[in-house]
Amino acid sequence: MVSTFKDRFACRVVSKDRVDERPASQLGDLRTSIVALLLMSFGMFTQANAKAQAPAAMQTVTGKHIVLKADGGSPESLAEFVAAFDAAVPQWERFWQLPPQSLSDWKVDAFVMDEPQRFRDSGDLPSDLNFPFGYAIPGNLWVIRQKSDYYTRHLLLHEGVHALAIQQFGGTGPAWFAEGTAEMLGVHADSGSDARVNVVPQSRNATPYWGRFKLLSQRRVENRMPTIDSVLEYPRDLKSDVESYGWSWIAVMLFSEYPEYHGEVIRAAKSGNVDRQSFSDDFKRRLRSQWPIIAARWRMLLNTIDYGFDWERERIELSIKDPIWDGRPTKRLIKADQGWQSTGVRFAPGMRLKISATGSCTINDDPKPWVSQPPGVTIHYANERPLGQLLVCILPNKTEEQRHLAPLFVEAVEAETEIVIDKHCWVLFRINDDLGDLGNNRGGYTVSIRR
Repeated sequence: MVSTFKDRFACRVVSKDRVDERPASQLGDLRTSIVALLLMSFGMFTQANAKAQAPAAMQTVTGKHIVLKADGGSPESLAEFVAAFDAAVPQWERFWQLPPQSLSDWKVDAFVMDEPQRFRDSGDLPSDLNFPFGYAIPGNLWVIRQKSDYYTRHLLLHEGVHALAIQQFGGTGPAWFAEGTAEMLGVHADSGSDARVNVVPQSRNATPYWGRFKLLSQRRVENRMPTIDSVLEYPRDLKSDVESYGWSWIAVMLFSEYPEYHGEVIRAAKSGNVDRQSFSDDFKRRLRSQWPIIAARWRMLLNTIDYGFDWERERIELSIKDPIWDGRPTKRLIKADQGWQSTGVRFAPGMRLKISATGSCTINDDPKPWVSQPPGVTIHYANERPLGQLLVCILPNKTEEQRHLAPLFVEAVEAETEIVIDKHCWVLFRINDDLGDLGNNRGGYTVSIRR
């Protein structure tokens, strides 16, 4: 259109010593035409600008388990959200050990909102509901669109878990259990029909704007990681506090990922309508004999979990029946493809240990096998320590702190390392590597402990 305008109404160039010889009447007609065209062009621009500023049309996408209405996003992205939700429902059914196909007819109306007021005006959002992320009631859920599709999808799944729990169990349980289970079954990998829930994210890039591990890392540095008991005492309303959601997620994962506790998670969910204090008290009472082990595993989990964490490699074998070390020399093979590993005995205050290690392991295959011995490969680092370095950790038998955990004793095993035990504890070892990179490791070190 610009080129047409210039072609039809290009101005003649007139030199300072030459006068346009057209009659004045013709010049006046030309001016009139130009003014009229400019006014018409301005009107067209104003109309186009108004259209550009007009709110996007509402879109509705229907799936097997969800009818999704949104005021933004492409049709493709909304269809992907719906496919991911539909893929998650049978996974939730299996996790909660519900009868097969019991959720085949379950469905919710969902709303992904850029401008919540539009949904209030349309009657889709109750006027008294205000929230920063999402909200769910039986059969309905609302989500504020976030800065990434991942986080928006996560909230959609998170609120879907709440809606399902209310419909199936009559309630969601106290805040730590409600938000912990919703986070756990909302954290996912992949998208659309390939979405898999209840996974630990493998990288920051895979979960933009989710941010749970960033907060956890900050609290590690500040030595402000909560005890498991303090998490179970969270108030009824967490006021959308993302950090509390993160601790709740890790707590529910701990109880779900160890077989000896998993059944209690399923049992507790069915008491979702029990008041907060009774729910948590009953949960702890049923696990009372295991609580020292739970507290120890919780402490290790908070010190370890991050992107790439793999439960199959990071479960820690501990037992309240582990005997007290009798002082005789003991040896244990520490595998390079596993996380923290116990010696299988407990240690008492006053014991003085001399620790040494021998052997080698392969810790990488690219571009050729990397062979490491206990000091580690000092040309490459992981977690700010040499790759392949042997680490030792003193893990207390019980938690004495009320709110925040004291830092754990973790250090490298040198040629011969001496440790004085100052509290009842286990002694654990691991071979240093990035969390998501243990699968290509082979071999290990033989650790010797003597007086």
